[in-house]
Amino acid sequence: MDEPARYRNKVQMPVGERHGKLITGFYRPRSHDIIPATEPCLAQEVLVDGIIETVRDTAQELGIRAYDEGKHRGILRHVIVRVGRRTKEAMVIIVTRTKNLPHAEKLIQAIREIHPHVISIMHNINERRTNVIMGDVTRNIWGESYIHEKIGDLTFAISARSFFQVNTVQTEKLYEQALKYADLDAEDIVIDAYCGTGSISLFLAQGAKKVYGIEIVPEAVADAKKNAKLNGIENAEFVVGAAEKVMPTWKKDGMKPNVIVVDPPRKGCDEKLLQAMIEMAPERIVYVSCNPATLARDLKILETGGFATQEVQPVDMFPRTHHVECVTLLQREL
Repeated sequence: MDEPARYRNKVQMPVGERHGKLITGFYRPRSHDIIPATEPCLAQEVLVDGIIETVRDTAQELGIRAYDEGKHRGILRHVIVRVGRRTKEAMVIIVTRTKNLPHAEKLIQAIREIHPHVISIMHNINERRTNVIMGDVTRNIWGESYIHEKIGDLTFAISARSFFQVNTVQTEKLYEQALKYADLDAEDIVIDAYCGTGSISLFLAQGAKKVYGIEIVPEAVADAKKNAKLNGIENAEFVVGAAEKVMPTWKKDGMKPNVIVVDPPRKGCDEKLLQAMIEMAPERIVYVSCNPATLARDLKILETGGFATQEVQPVDMFPRTHHVECVTLLQREL
């Protein structure tokens, strides 16, 4: 990355208490001890600066207690901020243990007065005794339910629960590399497994005849359809389901994709999905991975199934860490 700082478009901080005061910060490694963040984190987009502190300090003034993991008491669990680096729009998500957010109007007023670029304030409810950050219920308490971000010529609507790459600048490079490896023409049929909110799918749709996206999270599919409409793209279709179950059905129905793109979570692809990809026998597979170890494991299976790994291109998505995303091109051996 040319300028490897201030890149994170999403920041989530836990809320705790120390000496009777609310604190926000980051967990000490391998623990849930909060180290207070006394200055803005140099990895986060500058638009985030001050927003979490405003929520924390206003909650302190209003007597809103932090969530206590050990006792499963208290209210305020996390504060999450999402920003559009290129649109300058921001969303604040306040996560509570309780269904009610006390003094919501005063919190909203404080955020709006100090941070005019905030266009969306959401309340997420997580009543469970868990270390998972967000609960299943999210409600809009002020403004829009989405913010927007631009990558290349496309605009994406991002909701509170949407998956979206945290590094906007490098995401554009990542998608350009995936598009290069896909090497599409106007007659190509593409399957995008683990399509999320459709970000890669819509890039692919600009060069293909048809793109089919598969995603197991219904909210993400709803966002993908919204994003396709937002960009006037009509040759992308999105379905809810597990790719390893959907793709064999499509094969039985006679679908023959020229290219399959996968962008799985860190655990890599389900073995049934890898087998479905092998049986569909596309000309090319583009594998986007955030975990080189599971990527290597899955490439071995695909190579055994008749594909040859041609090239792997790492992308520096998380500067100053050992983490990378890799884009890999595989071609079917004749």
